[in-house]
Amino acid sequence: MSAGGSFKEEVSERVREVARPREGACGICHAVAEEICRAGGRIVAYERPEGIVARIFDDEGNVIGEGLGVVWSPAVLAAEIEAGLLPPDLSEELRREGVNTPEDMEKAATLQGYGRVLTAAALALLAVREVGGRTLIRRKGLGVVATFYDGEGKVIVESPPAYCPTCAVAIGAAREPEIAEKIRAALWGAENTGKKKFDLGVENRYEVRGGGVRVTLARGDEILARNVRGCCIAYGTAKAEIVAGLVFGASAELFRAYCDLCPFKHCWMEKSMGATGNVILHRLSEIGTEIEITAEGGIVARIPGSGGEVIEGRGTLCSLSALTNMLLRADAGEILRPSGTKRWERE
Repeated sequence: MSAGGSFKEEVSERVREVARPREGACGICHAVAEEICRAGGRIVAYERPEGIVARIFDDEGNVIGEGLGVVWSPAVLAAEIEAGLLPPDLSEELRREGVNTPEDMEKAATLQGYGRVLTAAALALLAVREVGGRTLIRRKGLGVVATFYDGEGKVIVESPPAYCPTCAVAIGAAREPEIAEKIRAALWGAENTGKKKFDLGVENRYEVRGGGVRVTLARGDEILARNVRGCCIAYGTAKAEIVAGLVFGASAELFRAYCDLCPFKHCWMEKSMGATGNVILHRLSEIGTEIEITAEGGIVARIPGSGGEVIEGRGTLCSLSALTNMLLRADAGEILRPSGTKRWERE
């Protein structure tokens, strides 16, 4: 199809300019998604028992890529890669460090399934704290690694590099039988919004532009939520589920409160939350900072300060939002420790 080919060429050329490794798998995914939408393409995703399936359409409505993931965002990334929109070397790195393997998808689905990972990840963080342990995250390549430690500082399990911290925590938990069983027991009989959407035949539609994501939830011709804005694919989808009346109660209030309290709107800089958070995570990992994450009515990220104090930031879905929150509420120089200027001119 010649039109599909020209669409791919146009998007691929732009992607070479906007995909920045420092912004990690999440930042790259959103940058590519923005170029797809700019060129007239479409991005959709659907809940399935084993996770999420995402599809990329070109400007003529042809499916050019399909991908699977434990949640919406890595599924979109997998579809972008299959569509051939990224340079080959970057695609290979992302397959290793951003896309979920079939084995990890299968294990993660046993925790809750239907593309739900946030509650499972929060329960995993609580389970580690209950035994006196800690969970640390760091950048590895384009992905994020989560490591669970017990009360004696011994490694319980370490995740493979994953799309984002929440994915890494959920996959790490799914790989550890005892933690996985605790999560399954805690979630037994609990309502699953992903299953509800699957049963209803809901389609998640994404429009990405200017660093923001607009999410529409549709059931055939019926629109359940229209153009709900978020700072990333996952957060936008969660907000759209609240607007559609699929999620309510304390969980819905938590998301509303965080969005209202967030001191920084990522669209102001035309960057997704994942891109901004990944730049911070990359730097912290680069200088060897220990980053602990916990679940306390949301995700909390903590790092040690220079004077022995603890510096923390709060997020909702993901530690990347918590790290951005941390940077904005504390001394950025102390957190990122930028090196001094050595030379102003280049020969």
